[in-house]
Amino acid sequence: MSPSEFRETARKNVLNREQQELLSRKISDLSLKIQGTRLEALIGELYQELGKAGISFKPKTYLADEWGCPHGVPVIGIPFYLANPELSKLEGQLTGIEAEDEAEVMMYLRHEAGHAFNYAYRLYRKPEWRQLFGRFSQPYQENYQPVPFSAKFVRHIPGWYAEKHPDEDFAETFAVWLTPGSDWQKQYADTPALAKLIYVDKMVRKYGQKPPIISDEKLDTPVQELTMTLDRWYETGKDTVKNHLL
Repeated sequence: MSPSEFRETARKNVLNREQQELLSRKISDLSLKIQGTRLEALIGELYQELGKAGISFKPKTYLADEWGCPHGVPVIGIPFYLANPELSKLEGQLTGIEAEDEAEVMMYLRHEAGHAFNYAYRLYRKPEWRQLFGRFSQPYQENYQPVPFSAKFVRHIPGWYAEKHPDEDFAETFAVWLTPGSDWQKQYADTPALAKLIYVDKMVRKYGQKPPIISDEKLDTPVQELTMTLDRWYETGKDTVKNHLL
């Protein structure tokens, strides 16, 4: 069954009248915000983790079309449906993939914080960064071919996501380094990935208490610009398997 067929079946068999009405509304008219939602508390938890890890920089967060940091901009976009329980429920019903629970949201927040830290201090321009992770400028490949359980990479987001691109490798390495109780020194002892984790630790010690070099907050597809109806969004924007990250 194709994604569109799945959604059509879900509408016929599952959605109630209130959900149908919700689907007819423009996303930008749903008055979605982070304040007062479970996201606010989880973002606060991320900021606490960053502070305890020695990082004073707290990346701005906003509701967007998907998880991600705009290219080179140290801000974090969070999928809009996570700001509303009914939208989160619809996400699962219409895609067949349940919306992120709190543990998963924290995983993605740590990952995106890695991108933001990288961009805020332009670490990707440093020779040692390129030596460890690769060329930041290399093209992204959606259909990458990972090597499962490779000792060169950390494991955080499912799907061997660190192998997708050098930028993702750094973000995943940062996320593992930041995760409370990860015990990364022991878990990755005697592996090539350890050198990357040590590099993150070193960069945090060097830049953690310094103001960001890049303070640009240009947002990529904020929720206010999503002027299509929710129904149209799922028809056009969700025809492929959900891809949360940059």
